[in-house]
Amino acid sequence: MTDRQRVLILGGGSGGLELACGLASGGRLDVTLVDRVGAHVWKPRLHEFAAGTVDTSLSEISFYTLAALRGFRFEQGDVARIDRAGRRVVLRAFSDVKHEAVAPERALPFERCVVALGGVTADFGTPGVKEHAYSLDGRADADAFRQSFVAMMLKARATGEPARIVIVGSGATGTELAANLREAEHAFFERKGHDDRDRLLRITILEAAPEIMPGGDAKLRTQVLQRLDALGIDVVTNAKVSAVEAGLVRTASGATYPADAVMWAAGLTGAPVLKDLADFEMDRKGRIVVDDRLRTTVDPLVYAIGDAASLTPADAKAPLPPTAQIASQEARYLAKALSEAVHGGEPAAFAYRNKGQLISLAGAGTVGILGSRDFIVNGRFAKAAYSALEREHQWTVLGPVRGTVAILADLAMPTRGPALKLHG
Repeated sequence: MTDRQRVLILGGGSGGLELACGLASGGRLDVTLVDRVGAHVWKPRLHEFAAGTVDTSLSEISFYTLAALRGFRFEQGDVARIDRAGRRVVLRAFSDVKHEAVAPERALPFERCVVALGGVTADFGTPGVKEHAYSLDGRADADAFRQSFVAMMLKARATGEPARIVIVGSGATGTELAANLREAEHAFFERKGHDDRDRLLRITILEAAPEIMPGGDAKLRTQVLQRLDALGIDVVTNAKVSAVEAGLVRTASGATYPADAVMWAAGLTGAPVLKDLADFEMDRKGRIVVDDRLRTTVDPLVYAIGDAASLTPADAKAPLPPTAQIASQEARYLAKALSEAVHGGEPAAFAYRNKGQLISLAGAGTVGILGSRDFIVNGRFAKAAYSALEREHQWTVLGPVRGTVAILADLAMPTRGPALKLHG
């Protein structure tokens, strides 16, 4: 038994990692972070890994290195279940690349536990999605898509027949991926000065709703749609996908869209493991229901944040959406609130502050809303604001001194190179 209370954080996404760094920095708690992979990737940039256009060396950071720098412990493994009565988390046996078990099942004790295992792309039971479509739930997904994309583009250049990519879903992931794929296309042209007739890539976005980015600001939607049009990206609304087949996407209206690759980006639900962790109250999207202090409704010593949590503010009709912005704010709140609770205090309720939404469309620029829903930003200011969101995250996880030095070094000599990177 340690002198300090043990806090176990399950999941090293935006919220989980920021929380681990925040709690460990105080030195008053024994903090352990658990994740199934060994490095952190900021999920809002997965589309850039998929397209091969990522331009910063700070987009992927080792958990092992961060643990040593920031003073928490890191355990790599898959979470099997939470034993609430025994106050421990059980990790599955660890397997190597050959899928052979090389380490036995482990149990990690805790006094308080935070579930931050994120979400996954929902297929809504649509036939063929699992077999014939890609998603962007992690770095491995992005790498797999990028390899396929490179092969398609090389074939298109050799045959003169454009590659066809269909993206299902017009949210931030779908629209930003489409723009970055168009940017990446330039790496495959054999000469400069090409025009639209030379296209090696045909991109179509299918949206089931009557308009793109459903639920988003109307002015923002208009700006995004105009820029996608300028990039030669086809957008089809009222296109509910009924099936994905090999080389084809079908919609409920009977329309078909030929596809050499399909990216499924139609919204998030809680990770499947969440429902099997313990006897938590779950919402209809498979997320753990929490109160206004981010505590699960069945156990005040077990919390949930980010895409794993379902929090409905007192003045709202629906839970907060799964975004990195919300996960970060919840982590910042819980880093303070959990420390207060451990030492006998009663933290104030969590209050979410909407800072707006920014969409980066590669060569077509960045557009978004900051704060007020009536304040549209674009151009260099919007691009700087978009980059600032990730820089704030990096500064948080690396710490003030190391974060500032690393970010300045990255800005001075980023990993920019060809429009397409074929590796790492």
